[in-house]
Amino acid sequence: MYSTQTEKSVVVPYAYPGRVKYSYQWPPSSSGKTRLYQDAKHIDRAFCGQDRCRFLLPVAITEQESKAQMHFRQLAFLAGQLNRTIVLPNVYHSHMGSCLPYSFDFYYDQEWLDRNDKHFKYITMAAFKQWIEARHQESAIPTGQEIYVQGSRKSKLLKRIKNCFYQAFDFSQRPVVNYQFLDHSKVPKDINLNKVMTSLLSDQARHHESALEEPVDVINLYYDRRYMFLHHPQAARPLSYNPHWSQVANQIVEQLKPFIAIHWRMERLEPVSNLLPCAKNLVEQVQQMNHTNVFLLTDYPHLLNNRPESNSFRPSQLVPEHHQAIEYLYRHLNVTLTAVAPVPSNVSDRWHVVPIQSTQDDRFPQDKSVLGIVDKLVAMQAQWFFAGKPDVCAKRSSFTARIIDSRKKAMKHHTQGDLEPVKTFDISV
Repeated sequence: MYSTQTEKSVVVPYAYPGRVKYSYQWPPSSSGKTRLYQDAKHIDRAFCGQDRCRFLLPVAITEQESKAQMHFRQLAFLAGQLNRTIVLPNVYHSHMGSCLPYSFDFYYDQEWLDRNDKHFKYITMAAFKQWIEARHQESAIPTGQEIYVQGSRKSKLLKRIKNCFYQAFDFSQRPVVNYQFLDHSKVPKDINLNKVMTSLLSDQARHHESALEEPVDVINLYYDRRYMFLHHPQAARPLSYNPHWSQVANQIVEQLKPFIAIHWRMERLEPVSNLLPCAKNLVEQVQQMNHTNVFLLTDYPHLLNNRPESNSFRPSQLVPEHHQAIEYLYRHLNVTLTAVAPVPSNVSDRWHVVPIQSTQDDRFPQDKSVLGIVDKLVAMQAQWFFAGKPDVCAKRSSFTARIIDSRKKAMKHHTQGDLEPVKTFDISV
């Protein structure tokens, strides 16, 4: 027999994923805005193609460019899983964040974004600001919630970041939420970090925390983690850079080839007494190759009174051993390097400096981090590439790994002749 009684659906209360530490802090007010429930469907349809826009806004993504774009790609795919549109963050100084001065396309091409349109939707920062303005003009203030996603320890970096969009949204009745959970390269098999992330940023979690029926319009995300939570082949594929930087790099390659590229990350290497022996081994290997042109990529500050190229390499960490190692290279090799234009007149005659224009607009500050992008693109095309032995001559670097991966792919597909992915220099014995 079949039952004629209508079965009632059972609503399962939301529960946080296991091993997640969470805390709330309620905002003091509604940010000076009063939410008026006007019909804003026509605005949202114009910008999002649906009755209600749902955005994921990366207010801050910590780590520097190579790692930051990895986190962005992960978050873009996550936005698709949440049925939200990722807002393209701004860029500056090798970082990503919504309040930085340069638009996303100052660093990047949109090819990766468009190729993955079946996985997620995106909106430029300019269009996102137009949407906010249109909603405000109709007195339909978008709702927002600030969410911090971190590792096991609270981020010191995120504490210092101010949300320039704080007056744009109605944050009332929704708490500022902090989530902390495992952030490690090796994750126990019983933990699915992708499920953890989709759960924590889901509509169910938002409803649980505020008891409001309507989903929040804009998740304002502060993100400080080190490792991937999502494994997808397209999410693992790096973003292409703005064609302008590729053109600049290609011009340098044409002037130098055949040439040797060297990436030497000196930041926080211990012991620093290794540096000079490593320099001697590097010079010995390069001189055996009988190719004179050397292109150097390093976080060492080449120009007088300059700061280290890496944002995490503090001037106070520079010691005589750093200077001795670089001076040894300059005495024995024909070194070319890039520098922010204009180049000072007091540079060493041993240096061949290629000036790079690092600003998009005179109203904005120079961004010396474009040197890292150009350097990376040049090194990918070098006939030979050297990197320091990890933890002996150099620190492990995602920057180096990106160059090596690109060279391996070029070698596999024979797109750049016979390339050797990497040679390693070590302590000279």
